[in-house]
Amino acid sequence: MKLNPASTHRSIVNLHFRLDLDSPKTFSFICLLLFACLFVQTLGDERTDDTFYVRPGAGPLSVRVQLKNYKCKFRYSAQGGTYEEWTITLDLIDNGGAMACTVERNSASYLFFEEFEMELIGPSVSITEVDVKDSKRDNLSLGKDEYELTANSIKSVKQKFKNHLEKVAVYSPLPREDL
Repeated sequence: MKLNPASTHRSIVNLHFRLDLDSPKTFSFICLLLFACLFVQTLGDERTDDTFYVRPGAGPLSVRVQLKNYKCKFRYSAQGGTYEEWTITLDLIDNGGAMACTVERNSASYLFFEEFEMELIGPSVSITEVDVKDSKRDNLSLGKDEYELTANSIKSVKQKFKNHLEKVAVYSPLPREDL
């Protein structure tokens, strides 16, 4: 690498270097860089998801996804017009430091949910955060009295859940083995 001062009034320094592609050192450097990128990618976040259809009038139904030793199950019962497309996603995030499971619809739901329950199963799961949205197209959270939260599940409360649902998401930090 060769440093040359620029000929501007502010004396900005420009960095110039020549890359010799025929050099064994350059080839080794490029291989090392590619390996490092692939290694970082394998340490990064992981995700699995599935699209499913909420079918009104079909009674209690469930859907689940699995990623490594973790499972997310979503059970529900709904009434209403026609079926709707929903997505369930299980994410290993924060470089393996947490799990998140989300069930949601990309647009407003017109279904009448009788009940729902989401369960996150796996080693050291302890749900610390939830995001539960209603389906009135106002992006507001459900009232805290409408659902019950335990260490590994969230479910609707009979007689208090107002039957509107657009999103359910849970977050659980995981113990770090490297600490």
